[in-house]
Amino acid sequence: MKNKSLRKNFVILLPLVLLLCISLLNMYGASFISGLYSRNLTKQFLWILIGFGIMYTTYKIDLRFLLKCSGIFYILGCLSLVLVLFFGKNVNGATSWFKIGPFSFQPSELFKFFYILYLSKVISEDKKGGIVRAFKIIFLTFIPCILIFLEPDTGVVLMYLLMMFGLLLAGKVQKKYIILLILTAIAFIGGFFLLYFFNGELFLELFGTSFFYRVDRLLNFKDSSSYQIGNALIGIGSSGLFGLGLTSPKIYVPEVTTDFVFDLTILNFGLLIGILVVLIYAVLLGLLYKSILSSKKKIDRCILSGIFYMMLFQVGEHILMNLGLTPITGITLPFLSYGGSSLISYFMLFALVLKITTNNSSYN
Repeated sequence: MKNKSLRKNFVILLPLVLLLCISLLNMYGASFISGLYSRNLTKQFLWILIGFGIMYTTYKIDLRFLLKCSGIFYILGCLSLVLVLFFGKNVNGATSWFKIGPFSFQPSELFKFFYILYLSKVISEDKKGGIVRAFKIIFLTFIPCILIFLEPDTGVVLMYLLMMFGLLLAGKVQKKYIILLILTAIAFIGGFFLLYFFNGELFLELFGTSFFYRVDRLLNFKDSSSYQIGNALIGIGSSGLFGLGLTSPKIYVPEVTTDFVFDLTILNFGLLIGILVVLIYAVLLGLLYKSILSSKKKIDRCILSGIFYMMLFQVGEHILMNLGLTPITGITLPFLSYGGSSLISYFMLFALVLKITTNNSSYN
């Protein structure tokens, strides 16, 4: 049994290690693009070491204890999302970060861990089901979504909505309620865009100028010129199958180590390694989906479903955004992008995956 658990751990950890190695090489290559990225390699290496330590600690903590405390952490997480609106640091037009000395962290990223845990607990303990369960999940999702929307960070809001969808499915909410939710969402979005297209003045009064231009940029991203995506696509086109090399001069792309790290991978290593990265994520998502199907406990299915749908959206949106096929939403690529908040949140989440897949969750 122990050897079987070790094999399961290895199968999940190997793709993560491969992604982290590529990430470190990318950070080194980025230092030859701009001096802005000169310290990213050292910082990313430190975050990875800290991440593995946090992953091991989370893996060892009894899941029953984590679930017991998840409600408290959910409340504290929502409080942090409120505080960041008033005391956070504005980065690229979004007030999403707390700055403490040389370090900064993004509450919305770390909150994902406790959101998934708490909602999984709520679903597993709810014996009534039906519309009551659906509205509980929706209510507990919309609180952080509204706060994150105000930062503003539209990409992360979409990520939470996809997690909610996964939890609704895993919680076996009746299809008629899910269809009702989808129809309600379509009606709301339809009304929202009708207002935008046919009564712009009222839209501006209700949502403000900043949000109006954000919507305008999303709707017209194919028609508008973007220095960022333009340079990214030029870089991909000039990289070939084997890339330009780590130490060679490359075209400058803003936020290339975070929002455009997939393009950075192709710049450094070429299209072949870019395809390999896509395959690694496909393997990880396949393992997660297989684990959902084989899970016998509802709480396990909920946790894994939340992680699966979140990662599916994040990987898909990042890659499509980097190829200029979807609007720029600032979504990072798990385990590959630079940054402590996203990296640590995924280390914690995959500690849960390891606990569940190796039957070490200690939860009945």
